Amino acid sequence: MRIWFNRGFSLASISQSMMAAQPELEIYASVAKGMPKHAGPVETWVEPDVDAADYVAWARGQVEAYRIDLMIPTHYRTALREAQLPCRVEFPAGQRVLKLLDDKYRFAEALEDTEFHLETALIRSADELEAALAVFRARADGGAPCVKPRNGVNGFGFWKLTRDKPMRHLENPDSREIHEDLYLAALRMQEKSKAVRDMVLMEFLPGPEVSFDILAHEGRMLRYAARTKLSTGRQRIQTEHPLSGYARQLVERFALHGTVNIQFRKHRDASWKVLEINARPAGGVVYAEAVGAGILAGWAGLLTGRMTADEVEGKMIDTEVGFETAVR
Repeated sequence: MRIWFNRGFSLASISQSMMAAQPELEIYASVAKGMPKHAGPVETWVEPDVDAADYVAWARGQVEAYRIDLMIPTHYRTALREAQLPCRVEFPAGQRVLKLLDDKYRFAEALEDTEFHLETALIRSADELEAALAVFRARADGGAPCVKPRNGVNGFGFWKLTRDKPMRHLENPDSREIHEDLYLAALRMQEKSKAVRDMVLMEFLPGPEVSFDILAHEGRMLRYAARTKLSTGRQRIQTEHPLSGYARQLVERFALHGTVNIQFRKHRDASWKVLEINARPAGGVVYAEAVGAGILAGWAGLLTGRMTADEVEGKMIDTEVGFETAVR
């Protein structure tokens, strides 16, 4: 069976894990122009930088030329859903849900009835941000605000807003902290040439953060591994976790399917809040797979038809892992 992943994170290592679990699998991947190509998939293609219609035409040609059986896209999902390609195409949720999950404000709105909801404000201008910050600060409960783009993944555009050390963002940019007056000034400068992109304002949560790698089947959570990011830089991986009930609620609510990722973070009051649902495998799923979580192996079995949802299994895990970087 031949599977094609178009874009994503850590596709090389994810492909290796899935093909090791199901040797009859051949996994192909494609990346954006200028992105690195890593060993792992049978072949990695560089995608053309074209509009949706031309991309679909290119994809159709690749499917036919390489006899692809199944495509699992993260790029141009809407166009590919409507394209009727000569292969099976799988998605992690319905089209409306995918649009919701990509919109941090609408996602937060949709979860207002849950105890793990994180209050989130929509910001469309510097004036709106200044007004929202005044309301936020008036609460005087010690919390710190942060901003993120309304749409986007992987933490791009995140900033924690402070009221001290105006040089902090220059002296330590990796901290992602900036004085709020400087951030507002930058927004106003940007507005002189074009409108700022929509963003969201919420309270910064001190953590820790727990990332759930999940194998789901039509809204049913089959397997999960909870990865807690520790202050030591290591991660604790568990296949039994107190937040699993929250994760299961979200899988059922949004009818998630395939391998997905849900992130939670701890509030100052010790409650847990959901940050986002990534409707794709997280790069870190390979760490859980390396210690026997069985998420990618189970996914490979389901995709090939070698097993049913009731046959997915994996061992119980509670361990810590660390990481090393090798330079060659």
